[in-house]
Amino acid sequence: MARTKKRETGDLGEKIAGRFLRSKGFDIVGWNYLKPWGEIDIITQKGEETHFIEVKTISVTGAAIYGETPGFLKKCKIFLSDKFGRPEWAYTIHESTGDEQRGGVDEYLPEDNLHSWKLERLKKAIRSYMTEKRMPEDADWQLDAVIVRIETKGKTALVEYLEDILA
Repeated sequence: MARTKKRETGDLGEKIAGRFLRSKGFDIVGWNYLKPWGEIDIITQKGEETHFIEVKTISVTGAAIYGETPGFLKKCKIFLSDKFGRPEWAYTIHESTGDEQRGGVDEYLPEDNLHSWKLERLKKAIRSYMTEKRMPEDADWQLDAVIVRIETKGKTALVEYLEDILA
């Protein structure tokens, strides 16, 4: 079954988010933990703390990557493969400073999809994961979000890391 354009965008966003998280010192311990009541996109470890990552991705036009280039992550690139495993695209990843000029008032923000019901489903999936992995109830963990805005023509992605979104 062919993947939808939305699913392809989401998959690309997760790959970019994974590369970004590794560049920030996170160890990825799992991807796409799926239960009927929720999915955890990426599970990471940093120090003694487990970070459950929700990735929200949108594809945007060049203008929506926002004005001046934010700080580079050492010109971090992610290479994607075509169906034969050959390198096909390379995306340059920029980290959001939070100061970028955003588009008009009608601009869709992917973080707007972090509704209270979505957070409840994520908490339930996190509890399932912790039980399944026999993690102690008092283990240090938090839920973070990575927002990815992909500009496909310029092969650029703006990445924003939102820490501890349940706090």
